Amino acid sequence: MPADFITFLSDFGYADDFVGTCHGVIKTIAPGVEIIDITHGVRRHDVQGGALILANTLPYMPESVILAVVDPGVGSGRRPLAIRTAAGRYLVGPDNGLLSLAAKKLGGAAEAVELACSSYSLPEVCKTFEGRDLFAPVAAHISLGVGLGSLGAPVAPESLQLIELPAPAVGKGAVRATVIYIDRFGNVQLNLKRSQLEEAGAKAGSEVLASHDQESWLVPFVSTYADVEPENLLIFEDSYRNISFSVNQGSAARIFQIQVGDEMKFSVPA
Repeated sequence: MPADFITFLSDFGYADDFVGTCHGVIKTIAPGVEIIDITHGVRRHDVQGGALILANTLPYMPESVILAVVDPGVGSGRRPLAIRTAAGRYLVGPDNGLLSLAAKKLGGAAEAVELACSSYSLPEVCKTFEGRDLFAPVAAHISLGVGLGSLGAPVAPESLQLIELPAPAVGKGAVRATVIYIDRFGNVQLNLKRSQLEEAGAKAGSEVLASHDQESWLVPFVSTYADVEPENLLIFEDSYRNISFSVNQGSAARIFQIQVGDEMKFSVPA
């Protein structure tokens, strides 16, 4: 089914021509399609970060073909994919887990194909820039109504690479969580929901003992940055409904040397 929009995410940045070239390829094939750039500022090779952004932004995007390229394995044996989800949306990108969280939100992969060099790719596919030569043209053709059966060989949906986010360990009076994303402001997003933090005994407006590595701090559990003075710590539910550990007008990640994958503990003081 034709689509009016292609939503596009990558780690290409804007210093080079990569994004503009992909736009040119798409528009040459499908002049009428509108391209919405979700972001091209995903950290280089950060597949999980790109997957989270893709899934988090889904509710705010129009019905579209989703094109995503964060592809540290380009040129290797990883498969180039096009996916039709149970919700009828299409995703195009590498089979490295990048598409998996968005696909899950759209009901899971109902059909998938491994893309082949064909009349729906550029005539010459460079193994170091499949974003331009394969993924972008395929997304454009799908937006015009080309079906998956014309684009490559079928792939079993259950064989697709997945990103499995860790679950927090919630106990009485304490919870252990994992850092899953850090934004450009240094806010530390955790695999933790407000309900889980409250289940451990935390209450809005009270203080929580936050621990990372060998350090601990009493941190207010509040609603927004303005609830604390500049340069002060806070814990709050962010715009994507995850608990974040932050510094108002500062970078919690930089100050406390926190990285994606690190564990943090939150305890309710007796």
